[in-house]
Amino acid sequence: MRVLVTGGRGFIGAHVCEALVAAGHEAVPLGRAEGDLAGPGVAERLLEENAPDAVVHLAGVMPGDERILQNAPIAGLVAEACRERGIPLFHGSTTSVYSDDTPYAESKRLSEELVGDATILRFHFPYGPGQRRGAIPGMLRQALAGEPIVVYRGWERSFCFVGDAATAVATLVDRSERGEWDIGREDDRRMLLEVAQLACALTGTDESSIEVSEPPEGPALVLEGLDTDRLRSLGWRPEVGLEEGMAATLAWLRASA
Repeated sequence: MRVLVTGGRGFIGAHVCEALVAAGHEAVPLGRAEGDLAGPGVAERLLEENAPDAVVHLAGVMPGDERILQNAPIAGLVAEACRERGIPLFHGSTTSVYSDDTPYAESKRLSEELVGDATILRFHFPYGPGQRRGAIPGMLRQALAGEPIVVYRGWERSFCFVGDAATAVATLVDRSERGEWDIGREDDRRMLLEVAQLACALTGTDESSIEVSEPPEGPALVLEGLDTDRLRSLGWRPEVGLEEGMAATLAWLRASA
């Protein structure tokens, strides 16, 4: 199967391409160099040029970027181009749509509305090599630099190694699954304080650098409702534990410094 992956050179996208290739498919990564998906006719041109059997749409603007309002319109353009050509679409979203009150979560809720009957991939706190922003790489960088590691009081998360998340996507594409899917793990919840302590242990940093502060408004303290039973029924299992995954992320950070 020839699979077009928008955002295929980004953090999750690059790992999804690797997982698709490992599953025996041809992965075609797309980035901004191939065209701005917000532009008129760009999605149609890229589909015509690459003639994919399926599309995994992972291109998107992340929290903190003023272009975040582009997420929904771009998703709509990609979905319409796929719909017109009868190409199955797998749309990357987030479990933040369940309860977060943030511009990013809202952009993803609107995106899901615009992609129609596309398969929805709701990622739940992926992390790992290649991630430049996020709680885990942020803590590891702060620990390496000897900077204060700020964690929010009461925040609990269950992080999923990006390689495991990518394997889940490849499984769903391989089986041409439809519907809405939570992609992550619900079996290893950690307080952010514990994650910060692990970052200190891995980097040899004193835990006195950890600062606990009150959480900002918007994101939920604990995200409930993650359902991976259907995904697990397909044979998928997360294989990389948090300690191992953070060590791999740290190695990548050191190598890319």
